[in-house]
Amino acid sequence: MIVAFGDSVTKGDNVAPNERFTSIAEAELARLWKRPLKVINASINADTTTLALQRIERDVVAHKPSFVTIMFGVNDAGFFRPDGPPADSPRVEVNDYRRNLHGMVEAISEAGALPVMVSPLPMSPSYWLAYLPQYRENGLNCLVDQYAEIVREVARDHGVPLIDLHRVFSDDPAMQAFLPDGIHPDARGHASIADLYVHGIVKICDSSR
Repeated sequence: MIVAFGDSVTKGDNVAPNERFTSIAEAELARLWKRPLKVINASINADTTTLALQRIERDVVAHKPSFVTIMFGVNDAGFFRPDGPPADSPRVEVNDYRRNLHGMVEAISEAGALPVMVSPLPMSPSYWLAYLPQYRENGLNCLVDQYAEIVREVARDHGVPLIDLHRVFSDDPAMQAFLPDGIHPDARGHASIADLYVHGIVKICDSSR
């Protein structure tokens, strides 16, 4: 069993259930391994690492998974506030984000599952808050890039696998079209993520044999 732990990008409410990367990966991994496999989507819209840590026992550990993919960052790094106007600071500061990710890896490892870090997607220029001075002055992904690097750092520190979605989407400008609202992948984006996700999980399993 795999638990996909994340926010609205993973939850995928903007596409049909069968188009979500978690659903595609579940079907594809079952096909490759020729046995039933469950990918549990344990994601909440607008979630941050601070909030997610509060539910990790209930929504992740309780399922007794073999793997847990951890994908947070766009909300943590964002100036958006779900309960008010945009702020001039990220929802979760850099050091807290790093600390929260370390806490997730440790909790999941202690539960006997393998944590798999997944870097957050970059935002595309169609993001509705792209006009904010912070973005205009420093670049739309000034913080998301930094938070993605922290994900890589945490993966290195713990020696756990990394699926680097941020790098793939950043290196191919054509993939920005897969994020029509600036953040959430459309069906094409979910299909691309599913390919990377499946490849990552298969590689992890092959390397452990």
